[in-house]
Amino acid sequence: MSGKSWQGLVLACGALGLLTSLQSNEGDATQDAPESVPDEAPHARAPHNVPLVITEGAWLRAPGADWFAERAKAEPTRFTHDANAAEGAGGWVDSTGEYSLSMVEGEWAYWQWASADRLTRGRQDFVQFCASCHGLNGDGYGRSAQHLRPSPRNFQQNKFKFTKVIADLPTDEALMAVIKRGLAGTPMLPWDLSDEQLLDIIQYVKSLSPEESGWRDVYSQVGDAVEVTEDPWEGIETRAIARGREVYHGAASCHLCHPGYVTSEDMRVIRKDPEGTVYRADLTYPALKDSEYEVQGRATKVMPPDFTWHQLRAGIETADLFQTIASGIKGTAMPQWKGAISDEDLWALAHYVEDLIKSYKDQPAKRGAFMSALREQ
Repeated sequence: MSGKSWQGLVLACGALGLLTSLQSNEGDATQDAPESVPDEAPHARAPHNVPLVITEGAWLRAPGADWFAERAKAEPTRFTHDANAAEGAGGWVDSTGEYSLSMVEGEWAYWQWASADRLTRGRQDFVQFCASCHGLNGDGYGRSAQHLRPSPRNFQQNKFKFTKVIADLPTDEALMAVIKRGLAGTPMLPWDLSDEQLLDIIQYVKSLSPEESGWRDVYSQVGDAVEVTEDPWEGIETRAIARGREVYHGAASCHLCHPGYVTSEDMRVIRKDPEGTVYRADLTYPALKDSEYEVQGRATKVMPPDFTWHQLRAGIETADLFQTIASGIKGTAMPQWKGAISDEDLWALAHYVEDLIKSYKDQPAKRGAFMSALREQ
C-alpha cells in the first residue's frame, strides 16, 4: 500500500477511535463505553458498538443494453435475449440471477444484485478507510468532516462531482478511477486498495441510496466517463489557446463564475457588446455559487476555481480538462458543455485553461503582475 494510503488509514483509525477489536460472532467494532455526552455533540466521543454486518442484499441499477450486450458476447451461454423485448431495446437475461431486468414505460431497466456478504465486506472496508471523513453512514459527516473544506461527499445524495460522466450516475469503473486517483487539493487521497476491495466498497456506497433514488431508482441512467475524442488542435496549440480565450469569455461565458482573464474593454470586443457595457465589479475573482450538496441538511456553497491559483480536483492534463468541461460538475453551477458547443471548442477551452495553469499557477510574481494589470484597467 502506498504511503498516501497509509496516511489515510492512520487518519481513519485515529479519528474514529474504533476497530480496536472485531467480534467474529457479531461483526461489531467495540470499545469501552465513554462517559455520557449529550447527543447534540456527536464529535465529543468515539463511537462504539458500530455494526459492521449487513444481513440483506440489494438490487442496484446497472448500465443499459450495450453494457449487457458486451457481457453476453463474452459469455454467450450465460446470457440470452428476451424474445418479448422490443426491437433494439435490449432484454438480456442472465441465467445465474446476478443480473436482472424490468420493463418500465417501454424501456428496459437493468439491475445488479449485491449480496449481503459483499455489502458486509464493503461496509467493513468503508468504516476502516472512509468513514472518518464520509461518516459511518455515508452522510458526509464523519469525525473529521467538521474541519474539512470542501466537505466530504454525502453518499446518500447520489451526486458525484468529478466522475466525468453525463448520465445521472457513474459506472463502477468511473467511481473506481476517482478513488484510485484521489482529488487533488483535498484530503481525498489516492487509495491503493485492491480492485476487489474497491468494488466491494463501491457496491456498499451505491446501496446507501435511499429507496427510489440513485441506484435504487428505476429511472436513473448509469453512464461511462465522457469519451476523449481526437484533439483537433494538436501541433497548433497557440491557435487553440487564442480560440479558447474567445470561447471562455464569449460563447461559454465562463467568466460569470470563474475569473475573467481579460480587461473590460477586451471583454466587450470579444463578446461584441456595445460600448458602455458594465460587467460584474469583481470580474477577476471567482464568484461563490450555491450547490445541491448538503451535510447534515445544511446546504454548502462552491467556489469555482481561479485557474491561476487553485488546485484542480480532477486533473490538469489537456484530456482531463476536456472531460471535465464536457461533462460539467454535477450539483454545481458548472453545466455540461458536451453538445452545447463543438468538440473543437471544448478542446480549445481545455488548452486555454491548461495554459493559464502552466503560465501562472505557483508563480506568484508572474501571476501578481498579470492579475494586477487586469485590475488596473
